[in-house]
Amino acid sequence: MATLILPALNQPDHEITTPAGRIRVPGQRIAEKRVEIHDALLTGLLDAARSAAAGAHAPYSHFHVGAAVVMADDPEQRIITGANIENSSYGATVCGERNAIFQAAALGFRRIRYLAVSTADSLDGPIEDRSPCGICRQVINDFARSEDAADDAIILIDTAEPGVLCEALDIERLLPHGFVF
Repeated sequence: MATLILPALNQPDHEITTPAGRIRVPGQRIAEKRVEIHDALLTGLLDAARSAAAGAHAPYSHFHVGAAVVMADDPEQRIITGANIENSSYGATVCGERNAIFQAAALGFRRIRYLAVSTADSLDGPIEDRSPCGICRQVINDFARSEDAADDAIILIDTAEPGVLCEALDIERLLPHGFVF
């Protein structure tokens, strides 16, 4: 078992005054979070996301994405996968993250515990080239939060960096100031 420690963030608001009024840039205050994860589950999720990326249909972007999700409310703790499926209209394209989450939701589950994402074509790039798009971030947000922030979903971003298995975030770090209803 491994303990993931997501460090606390404490960035204060920043304000400037202009002749028209004050402009505020909101800071970010996030408490440290500790999450236990079994090594076998961690590697299983990443392996499943990588395998899913191999099944992506990406004839236009040539950007293959796979995702693997374990839902907190699934008593069997199944790994459910999805891959990006592109369409020539682009608007009908569905990302791998949403495919995995929607498949889990169709099975009746409503809360992500772990989500692994693998972008086979950019694993050696910076996290910006490997993290979910804006639409996926909002979908993840809708399924990631729990009543106890310590139980919010953990997102694992695959990497090819030598000696690094993945990068881990929670929804607050992935989508600061995300819309919540």
